[in-house]
Amino acid sequence: MKNKDKDTTTHAGFSDAVSYASKVPQDRSLRESIRHRVQHAVRQEDLIPPLSLKELRHHADEIIQQIRIPANYNDFVTVLVGNAVWENTMATVPYDKRVLLLPQCLRDKASCPAQLDAFGLLCEECGRCPTGDLQALAEDLGTVVLVAEGTTVVTKLLESGQVEAVIGVGCLSALERSFPYLTATAIPGMAIPLYKDGCDKTAVDVDWIREAVLLKSSKPWETRLNLDRLRDEVMTWFQEDALSSILMQNRTVTERIALEWMTAGGKRWRPFLATSVYQAIQGANQPIPETMKRLAVAVECFHKASLVHDDIEDDDACRYGKPTLHIEHGMPVALNIGDLLVGEGYRLIAECGTEAHQIAHMLSAASHGHRDLCLGQGEELYWRARPDRLSTEKVLDIFRRKTSPAFEVALSLGALCAGANGELCQILKCYSDSLGIAYQIRDDIEDFTGDGIDSDFRVIRPSLMLALAVENANGRKEILKRLIHGERLQADSETIRKIISDMKLEQKAWQMFEEYKNEAIRALRLLKNSRLKSLLFRLVYKILGGVSEKTEFHQQSVIPSPVPERTRESVE
Repeated sequence: MKNKDKDTTTHAGFSDAVSYASKVPQDRSLRESIRHRVQHAVRQEDLIPPLSLKELRHHADEIIQQIRIPANYNDFVTVLVGNAVWENTMATVPYDKRVLLLPQCLRDKASCPAQLDAFGLLCEECGRCPTGDLQALAEDLGTVVLVAEGTTVVTKLLESGQVEAVIGVGCLSALERSFPYLTATAIPGMAIPLYKDGCDKTAVDVDWIREAVLLKSSKPWETRLNLDRLRDEVMTWFQEDALSSILMQNRTVTERIALEWMTAGGKRWRPFLATSVYQAIQGANQPIPETMKRLAVAVECFHKASLVHDDIEDDDACRYGKPTLHIEHGMPVALNIGDLLVGEGYRLIAECGTEAHQIAHMLSAASHGHRDLCLGQGEELYWRARPDRLSTEKVLDIFRRKTSPAFEVALSLGALCAGANGELCQILKCYSDSLGIAYQIRDDIEDFTGDGIDSDFRVIRPSLMLALAVENANGRKEILKRLIHGERLQADSETIRKIISDMKLEQKAWQMFEEYKNEAIRALRLLKNSRLKSLLFRLVYKILGGVSEKTEFHQQSVIPSPVPERTRESVE
């Protein structure tokens, strides 16, 4: 892969400020010794994948201190920790579900007879470099091999959905650039770093690659959840015929309006979250029982009820491109529909058909979430009626109460239905708190950069961007003070947006978003169920966005398959 390690660029994860040779031990015996020490430490601590880069670095630092090697080797040791964490999982993945990515730089360009195509190098297996032997070994097992440069191939492979595990070879900076994509998809990955870098005639521990390629376990392979397929199935539960068999019985006028509202619009995130957690605990290949379907509909009932009430409280006239319920049917009818859906949600939980003790825990989780959401909404409504000092702490607390409970209830109901205990539910609560805050921060930023700022100013709702502006306004504080006290301003929203932009607060808000996003991931460190942990990792990037907007659900355009025609059958 192309060498970018001789400049002084510093990436978010690995540093290129020192020479490559000083970052990777040049002594073979030292590299082996470090690898064995890393494997021992990972086994002792029972580290469960996936781990964030920060977690990997933390464990690498501890190992470096224990075995007293130079701190310059941190990047190298970090890669080895990641390998050791994923090794057992990689061993269970069938050979024909793996991809081996080799760099072109292992060859001598001057003497190499290989040609290049759109997918990379077409190795002739001439024996002049290790590439041919490694390719033959992997392809004999059914593993796809690509000899290509950079991270573009890695990205397209992960986006294609055809790959269940990746073994990558490259320089440290190239491996680091690929890491975020593996993290976002929680795909098992092992990385073999070059110990001699450059664009030509580089060097690597070939036996390490062979070991990774040959990894095999007698343990059964736990297929990753196909989130696209699962979400498509969940969406079918909210078609009118399917929903009417679960939700409404007598078909009064009130029930018909409620059923119409339930089938209208929406991304069905919450029922999807509940179902995906259930599947992750029970097993990807297990059928989804009627019990879980009823709970998923219950979660959506709570959500749709909250939207009815929110639209009334915010005096919104449009949702899903149509008049809101209170505009179309009047406020009394809309309030009643919202209340009916809350009752339907609790009824579906109580009558879901699982064990009595599970139902009791589910009802408790739903009621606590319902209560927290109302308290958060109450804080916002009270502030809007009597605007006073707007602080970021105040806004974030409202986010925690208003947005996080919806995630927590959905995740908890799925987990409890699958037999989860209180310890897991507490982890889900911490995860949901940070996920909900990050979600709302992103929403506020997008409102600020889009048209949503107009509604924020019209309703005068607590907004993170406004809170940051008030706290950092200095000479322009007076106009913002008048704004949060509900005074009509002569300036339009574009003027206010410019004031906030001039203070460069968008970047600060994105930093806060990243902090809470990372906090959600850190909440998973105590999870011992690798399949569930991987799912929750993926959901962070799915719900909040991240490395690539094309990841999984975002594949709106057709992404050309990066797997060559000659080997594509082995991964489909």
